[in-house]
Amino acid sequence: MEATSIDNIEREFMEKYNKNPRGWHVLSSRARDGYYNLYIVNFNTGDAYVLKFDSPFKLRPVGVGFKARIDDLIIRDAKTYEYGFRPLSNSLFRKVMEMVRLREPPILIGDEVRRILSIEPKPIGEIAGKPVVEGPLMVVRNPNAISLKQIELEYKLRSELEKLMFKRGYISYF
Repeated sequence: MEATSIDNIEREFMEKYNKNPRGWHVLSSRARDGYYNLYIVNFNTGDAYVLKFDSPFKLRPVGVGFKARIDDLIIRDAKTYEYGFRPLSNSLFRKVMEMVRLREPPILIGDEVRRILSIEPKPIGEIAGKPVVEGPLMVVRNPNAISLKQIELEYKLRSELEKLMFKRGYISYF
């Protein structure tokens, strides 16, 4: 498996997503090595991508990834919701924006979240010009619940990420 840039993974994922937006799940966790992992999987088709990056708090994080075998990842049991781009009705969009403006904790409450998650994910071309919510991205709190194959994959990605960071002039924090 050859590591590739986040941009290449994103491009390939978006092509597959736009052909069939159903069945995708996106999970993230902070890895034991201090970097961040992102898993993009489709349990229906068996497609899986694993990415490792330096920080989710940067506009353009430094990262690498590759296409993986879904059987090498132990994430089926994680409680996830279907990821996608969901067009919102004008009334639901106004309600969400009002809650964000008022900063009501939690920003979205159960009923609004259930309404949003009940909307079928759509290809990007079908939602142009409409209010859209992307997600959800699920945060996995227990990154230790992974297979030996996942540990091997993460080690390879960490090595490639640190090479890329060194090449770009970053120093490793770990």
